[in-house]
Amino acid sequence: MYPIRFEPIYQTYVWGGGRIASHFGRKIDVPKVAESWEIADREEGMSVAANGPFKGKTLHQLVVEMKEDLLGVGQHGERFPLLTKLIDAEENLSIQVHPDQTVAKGEPKNEAWVFLENGTVLAGLQQGVDEKKFKAAIAQNRPEECLQKWELKKGEVIYVPCGRVHAICAGSLIYEVQQNSNTTYRLYDWGRPRQLHLEEGLQAIRWDDQGEAKLPPRHLSSDLHHQLVTLISSPFFLVERIDVFDAHHLGQIPKSFQIFFCLEGHAEIEVDGAKEPFQPGMSYLVPAIAQSIDFRGRCQMLRVRLP
Repeated sequence: MYPIRFEPIYQTYVWGGGRIASHFGRKIDVPKVAESWEIADREEGMSVAANGPFKGKTLHQLVVEMKEDLLGVGQHGERFPLLTKLIDAEENLSIQVHPDQTVAKGEPKNEAWVFLENGTVLAGLQQGVDEKKFKAAIAQNRPEECLQKWELKKGEVIYVPCGRVHAICAGSLIYEVQQNSNTTYRLYDWGRPRQLHLEEGLQAIRWDDQGEAKLPPRHLSSDLHHQLVTLISSPFFLVERIDVFDAHHLGQIPKSFQIFFCLEGHAEIEVDGAKEPFQPGMSYLVPAIAQSIDFRGRCQMLRVRLP
């Protein structure tokens, strides 16, 4: 087995900017990119393998052909369960909410954001906000006053479960991990002429959601060669930050694939003897059947996997 790299899928939504290209040294033909779908199994955005024996195959083909060898023991989904992306918000994103299983008809969307630079988000309701107050604020073009505002530093994390009202604010550059869903209900869009989904969105909001959206990191292990920190531990995915100081070995996780995204530094990734460069902005998917994963060099990365 070997680490699979995919061609990025660029989405040019109205609020995008140019930092995905500049931050990661990518050559992108369009001037404004809102999102780069790094690993995606969606009809409207399908990842295609860019290296190795699987080059040219879609992620969906790999899921169908490899099944548990790719996804992990006991994983029987027909689609890859997660979607990872980069988000560049030159303008505010809409104030929105994602539905849970009961509202989404099969596509709930829990997600989390790791900040690649300092940024700002709205996430969660202010104390005492109910449906009546929120609807009135939307009618008066001031719904942001009903939401908690979070100033995030580079490396900090926000968790957005289904039902939590949220918006990424202008100036934020983010790595996002989410369930494989593209279901979003826009509640307010800052005057832009795009479709809103107010009725569906109000039904999807958890009106008792006034908890902490910012998650503290949890240190797991460290030695002279590495440091491992848990950033997000949810029922749907785990996100860890791994700092490699010179070399680090990771073993197989039979119940899950592993996704690696390079934040900083330069290294080499070796999976079962197959070697690939590992540089900022690179994503690799390592199938669950892989026996060994080694990193050599000095880098900081995110690892995404199933719980």
